[in-house]
Amino acid sequence: MIKPILLLLCLFVSIVSVADQDHSGHNDNLLLLLKDKISLQKLITQYPALPAQQQAQNLAQQRVLFRHALPLLQDYVAIPESQYPNMAMYHDSLKSRAALMNDFVELMTDSQCKQDPSCG
Repeated sequence: MIKPILLLLCLFVSIVSVADQDHSGHNDNLLLLLKDKISLQKLITQYPALPAQQQAQNLAQQRVLFRHALPLLQDYVAIPESQYPNMAMYHDSLKSRAALMNDFVELMTDSQCKQDPSCG
């Protein structure tokens, strides 16, 4: 669990150090998205072991985090090519943004499957 967090932190630091001043909002969104992602991972992992009342609270917290993260994710992935100094940086950014979107899709799927025992 520590290794993925450290990897995400290193990724964030490298993105921030390379980023242009125009990307400050972009980087803020990334930091908030990573924070929400880690919080969601913890909540989803805890969910099955909780009693029913705490499961309801856990799901409410997950909903709040998803509702916070998804508009940020939409803004984060909408940065146009013109905001990057070259195509290589834009291409790398596209790969990173796609990976982050995939992470949130997996979190949503995991959350749903933890609630539905028949989920495969």
